[in-house]
Amino acid sequence: MAVPRLPAPLILLLWAVRASDGQADNRTEGTILETSPFPSQAQQMLDMSYTPEPLEAHKESFPGRVSATDPYIDPATATKVRAYAGTTAFIPCIVNNLGQRSVSWVRHHDIHVLTVGRFTFTNDDRFEVHHDDGSNEWLLRLRSPTTNDSGTYECQINTKPTITQLINLVVLEPRAVITAGSELYLDRGSTLRLTCQVRDAPSPSEFLLWYHEQKQVANYEVEKVEVSVGADDNGTTVSTLTLEDAQVHNSGLYTCSPSNAKPSSIRVHVLSGEHPAAMQTNSSPCLMCPRSSSSSSSFLYWRGNLSSSLLPFFMLLLALLASPFRPLQQALLLALLVSSAALQQAS
Repeated sequence: MAVPRLPAPLILLLWAVRASDGQADNRTEGTILETSPFPSQAQQMLDMSYTPEPLEAHKESFPGRVSATDPYIDPATATKVRAYAGTTAFIPCIVNNLGQRSVSWVRHHDIHVLTVGRFTFTNDDRFEVHHDDGSNEWLLRLRSPTTNDSGTYECQINTKPTITQLINLVVLEPRAVITAGSELYLDRGSTLRLTCQVRDAPSPSEFLLWYHEQKQVANYEVEKVEVSVGADDNGTTVSTLTLEDAQVHNSGLYTCSPSNAKPSSIRVHVLSGEHPAAMQTNSSPCLMCPRSSSSSSSFLYWRGNLSSSLLPFFMLLLALLASPFRPLQQALLLALLVSSAALQQAS
C-alpha cells in the first residue's frame, strides 16, 4: 500500500535513526564508512526547509551481481516503460536483499531527487513511491504524466559503489491522424474519401465524430455521406468518411474527433475544372499585372499599348520639325501610321 506523506519533523527524525543504523552496519562489516548526504538531526530541526543534496546521476546501469546476501537489482526490472498521457505511470524497480539500505529515485534531465526510501523529496506532488511490506518491488508512481515527463529515471541503492538501474519512460499522447495529410484537392464529381486513425491510444475509442466546418457530418440530411468506424489488426481505431459526387460547396475544413485522442483536420478543395496551382495563383490578385497568363500575349499587350501611347508624340514631333510637310516627311508619317495600326491589330 502507498505510504502517506508524514510531517517534516517526523521524517527527519526517522532518517536520523536510519542513518545511525546504516553506520553501525558498516562498522560491523569493516567496510569504509559511508558518508550520509543528509545533515545531522540537529541541523534538520533548525532548518525545516531542508531538502537532500542531489545524488549522482549515472550514465550506465550497474545493477549489481546476483547474490544470496548482497543487495542487487533484479534482472527482470524493465529498462523501458510506456505510459499514456493523463493516466498513471508506474516505473518499477525490483530490489533483492535490500537489508538496511534504501532505494532512491532520481530524474535524469535535471538530476533531481524524487524519492528516498518511502519519502518524497520533490514539490511535484504527482510523484510518489509505492512499496508493500515484504515486497521487493519499489514503484515510482507518476499521476497524469505528459510528454514532457518522458526521459530517463534512475533507481539507486545506497551502496559503495552505487547500485543503479536506468529506466526510460516514454509517455504517449493519443492523437488522431488523417492519412491524406493536411490538404487535399479533387475534381468536382469525384468521390471524397478520408481515413482517420487513432494512434497511441491505450484502448479503442468509444466514439468518433466527423465535422465539416464545425458542423457534425452525421447531421447532414441533403448529402449522402457514409461513415464507418472499426479497428485494424493492432486494435487501432480506424474511421473512413466517404462522399460520392463531391461538389464545390463540399470544400472546407474536415475534422476527425475521437473520444480519447486529440482531433485532426484536413482542408479539402473541390475544383471546378481548375488546376490547384492556378487556383492558388488567382487567390492573390495582382492589380498591376496583365490578365493574360501567357508571357507572349503579355508582351503583345504591353507592346500595343506602348505604340499607341507614343504615336501622338511622334506626330507632334514631326509637325514641329517641318512645316509645311515635304513629300519625304509625308511618306515617313504615313509609314508610321500604318505600322502603328498593324501593331494594334496584332495585339
